[in-house]
Amino acid sequence: MSFRNRLLLNFAALFAAFALLLLGFQYHRERQFRRELLEERLGSYADIVSGAGLSPDSAGVDSVRLSSLVRLLPSEVRLTVIDSSGRVLFESSGHAVEEMGNHLHRPEVASAQKSGSGSDIRFSETEGKEFFYLARRSGPFTVRMATAYDARIRHFLQADNVFLWFVMLVFTIALLLLLFVSGRFSKSVTALRSFVRSADRGLVDYDHLHFPSGDLGDVARSVTAQYRKLEESGRIIRAQRKQLLRHFHYFAQGIAIFSVEKKSLYANQHFVQYVNVILDRPTPCVDALWDSPHFKPVVDFLALSKPQRSSTEEAPVFSFPLQAGSVTFNVQTLVYADGSFEITLTDVTQAEKNRLLKQQMSHNITHELRTPVSSISGYLETLLSCPNLSEEQRTRFLQKAHAQTLRLTDLIRDVALISKTEEAPELMPVEEIDIRQVVDEAAEEFSNPLEEAGIRFCSELPELTIRGNYTLVHAIFRNLLENAVRYAGHGVEVHVVCYSVTSEFAYFSFYDTGCGVEESHLPRLFERFYRVDRGRTRADGGTGLGLSIVRNAVSFHRGTISVRNRKEGGLEFLFSLHV
Repeated sequence: MSFRNRLLLNFAALFAAFALLLLGFQYHRERQFRRELLEERLGSYADIVSGAGLSPDSAGVDSVRLSSLVRLLPSEVRLTVIDSSGRVLFESSGHAVEEMGNHLHRPEVASAQKSGSGSDIRFSETEGKEFFYLARRSGPFTVRMATAYDARIRHFLQADNVFLWFVMLVFTIALLLLLFVSGRFSKSVTALRSFVRSADRGLVDYDHLHFPSGDLGDVARSVTAQYRKLEESGRIIRAQRKQLLRHFHYFAQGIAIFSVEKKSLYANQHFVQYVNVILDRPTPCVDALWDSPHFKPVVDFLALSKPQRSSTEEAPVFSFPLQAGSVTFNVQTLVYADGSFEITLTDVTQAEKNRLLKQQMSHNITHELRTPVSSISGYLETLLSCPNLSEEQRTRFLQKAHAQTLRLTDLIRDVALISKTEEAPELMPVEEIDIRQVVDEAAEEFSNPLEEAGIRFCSELPELTIRGNYTLVHAIFRNLLENAVRYAGHGVEVHVVCYSVTSEFAYFSFYDTGCGVEESHLPRLFERFYRVDRGRTRADGGTGLGLSIVRNAVSFHRGTISVRNRKEGGLEFLFSLHV
């Protein structure tokens, strides 16, 4: 059945049901109205009898007076007077009242006795035909008026058919209008249905699509336009997917994509090779890795991750080192919004890279150690070779030597902390940390330098607890605060703010209102031993490792950190910590 025919059939059925209900209601109301008219007319006769022929103080009735009143009534109207016990006291039809039964249980009499008025249509045993009765209570009496329920009364009580013909006329006009409207409406629906069927087969001819004018036609054209864009986007996505798979194929690291059920959807050749290095027995199926204890941390991480999340939430990432014989891999798991995930295996055992890193680290440390060691050696040599120095001079040389030992201690502490976070992060203890308490302790540690530099420190942190390493978290705020004291300038303000907290990360801003740093230096601020102004930094006693420690500490807590110059002036560090 076509859409047009279904629309017509449904509308006709609905309108027919509505018309029947309306007709039934109207017919009932019409009959009720006509009955009320008849009751009103008989009631007026009863009121005349009650007012002129009955005395409420009398125990009986005046038959002569009632008979004279009956002659004034229409000939077809019958009068009956009944007392409160149901006994007939007067009957205008001429029947002997003694022979008439008790009328107390007649429906119209019982209703009148109860509520003051009542009516009924029933067969009269006395007259042998149907009557329409109306009874009204008048003091101790009940006045009942009756008229024969003949063809004339039946016709009067029946509702006329004018309204029925009117409804039929309206229905016919509405049906004709619906035929016209549904014809225009069905053209758009039929064309849209044809488009959907063609779209299912991928055979849409957009150049020959045509929809009638009107709102539905506009909607259909909008739908087809959006579908065309979606189809074009699908082609682009498929092309990009091919490019991405080609990129994965030649990717220098091992990468595999898995479904929510941990079934492999794709794995490049490096991933297959690395998995076979890690597993005890070679296998062509990378799904076998789930049976290996080496990948249990991945299983635990996936169990803790939310199965689905919105596209605006940050993707959960987890990484850990994995030792397989002489090869060390970095295993990284990234969970997508739909619950699927990717695993990346990176070989981090490249000897040359490690050699260069160690060589650079050794060179930098040697370079940094040379100055304080040489200074200490020179001061001590002067004290030993010049025994005639005054006490004041000896004290000054000892104080300078002590300052260099403190600088040397700071350097050793910083190097040890960086080495530990990079080489053995799994050995770092983890506990619940009150961020506000850590910041307050760092501020208390630098209270004297802050006061000397005229710096006002403002902490705008809420009550926040994260799970991490206390030493590293303290090192983050201590080094950032030390960096601000040394380089922000005199009389500035230093602020630390937690501007957002999600279910996974807390986001912080640490900034000062000082002079900032030249843009060319910003990309290298987190490098080890990098100095914006070498002479000034060394004079201030810095080791050049503070911001590198901050970066490593943030990375340990699965966060990220960046630095920028504020438009209002000063340097701002933006970083996140996993909660």
